[in-house]
Amino acid sequence: MNGNLLCEIRSYSENAYEHNHLYSQLILPLEGKLNIKTNDYKIKLDDEHLFYLPPKSNHIYHANSMNKFLVVDIPNDISSFLANNILKNEQHQIIDDRWKSIRSLLLNEAKTANTNSLNHLINYACSFLLEETKPKSVEYIHNNFHKKISIKELAIIENFNENHYIEWFNKKIGMTPNIYIQKLRLKKAKEYLLQTDFSLLMIAQLIGYKQQSSLTRLFKNHNEIAPNLYRKMFRK
Repeated sequence: MNGNLLCEIRSYSENAYEHNHLYSQLILPLEGKLNIKTNDYKIKLDDEHLFYLPPKSNHIYHANSMNKFLVVDIPNDISSFLANNILKNEQHQIIDDRWKSIRSLLLNEAKTANTNSLNHLINYACSFLLEETKPKSVEYIHNNFHKKISIKELAIIENFNENHYIEWFNKKIGMTPNIYIQKLRLKKAKEYLLQTDFSLLMIAQLIGYKQQSSLTRLFKNHNEIAPNLYRKMFRK
């Protein structure tokens, strides 16, 4: 790549190929699926998702059937977002209506070879990549903290094995999945203690425990005072 923005349609073979490059890459499916493996992801990219690779991201890819992808190679000096190293993490996102529109526009600009318009369009697309989105497994935790949650089911949501998922989660969130679940349950328990007259047993059950003693243990494990004392001291 000579430093210019490149947007073109590519197809991939069944032969696995491993490499990395100094530029970023945006991959938008048009037809078929592509197997991609990176340090953080092992996915089968389909027509409902896009994938973004930051510079120097080692990746392996291959396809098992006919395929066609719109691929944008983005030099770091093209986008102010990339130049500031904001987009430094790999991203696997759902292609919503706005991304479908961007894909159509990119296809048109690729045909006209209008570099200036393409640059503006890529900067616009990068702004969507910057939007904060919770990983799917974190959303699952927030929606199901009151249930029994296993590492296995969380790993499946992110297409990881269990050991890699724990490592990935710790790197991305700053703590292990189990600690994250505990902290969320603790937060919810405090809300119930301050805002309701529910018994300690009921609060324990509402946040995913069967026994009141588990609620007390949760507070103790996080160096908090006992739940009943917390309610007495901080409730207005």
